[in-house]
Amino acid sequence: MNKQRFMSKSFDLGTASTAVLVAFGVQIVFQLILSLFSLPSKAYTWAAVIANQVIFAGVALAFCFAKKVDPIAVTGVKRPPKWYYFPLFVLIAICCVTCFAPLSGMFSRLLTKLGYDRTPQYYVPMKEGGLFALAFLALTILPAVGEETMLRGVLLSGAKRKSPMFAVFYTALIFALIHGNLHQLVHQFLLGLVMGYLAYLTGGIYASATVHFANNGIALLLDYGRAHDFVDKTFYWYVGGKLGAKETVIGMAVSLFALAMLLIFITCLLHRERSKEREYEPQDGRLGDRINAYLAFLSADEEEQQRAGKKTKLDGYALLMAVVLAAVLAAVVLLSLIPGGKG
Repeated sequence: MNKQRFMSKSFDLGTASTAVLVAFGVQIVFQLILSLFSLPSKAYTWAAVIANQVIFAGVALAFCFAKKVDPIAVTGVKRPPKWYYFPLFVLIAICCVTCFAPLSGMFSRLLTKLGYDRTPQYYVPMKEGGLFALAFLALTILPAVGEETMLRGVLLSGAKRKSPMFAVFYTALIFALIHGNLHQLVHQFLLGLVMGYLAYLTGGIYASATVHFANNGIALLLDYGRAHDFVDKTFYWYVGGKLGAKETVIGMAVSLFALAMLLIFITCLLHRERSKEREYEPQDGRLGDRINAYLAFLSADEEEQQRAGKKTKLDGYALLMAVVLAAVLAAVVLLSLIPGGKG
């Protein structure tokens, strides 16, 4: 890459948050323009779904060039994990579905009992194999590229300047809110934590994109199976625990244990790889500071390693834009609680 053209390898938090906010605003404007045309509901939905992901990727790249930030460094496309990590990422996605879905289902049923029964509906042609295959590709590949480029690329690169833990939690929160679906809030936030953790450790979007792709693919295949009656409609971890508390708790415990072991295994593999490059020196201080320092060591980011253990304060603009972004997205989600709105 031309070093004079790209002066930085990451965004600051304020600019990164602004990029997400701009992308979200462009999506809203595009949907308003679409609504001016007399499109069938299915055509409108799919045009918006596809355009949203293109807008995420397009705005992310536009900000990279406008701010002279290297898009290759931000996305980490030159730093793919070794091949044997990818099967582990798929297994992690399976574990996320099996252990987060019951919690999400419980939260969803609580919302229903409180009178909230709205959730966005996307037309997926379950009865037509060819069209389902196209829908499958659109709902798996596009979010894995568009959302991950923006959130685990641009936004994470800015948030990690504060600290690794802040970056993981902040991007997970924005990921959960950006979908605008209160029923999926718990699952999206927990999934976002896992994807943010993996993206930070591996230094790119390969890990999070693989988990994102697999998560969406599993959900679609289960829906397809239920529509064709070869997946049990009472399968506990999919419908949120309808087989009873005992089965749900046991299933969640097994899945959480498997997920924890996979994340620990990946962490240990990364520790082994990083130890070949430089020796790990444990940090003093509070537990949070020590965790941040260790995550910085695992990420193999020299700038992060140098900042590890140092307390970094957010400047006023960065803090303002981070709060504004979270507040706007939270408002969009909460506005869906207003009676009479269309879900």
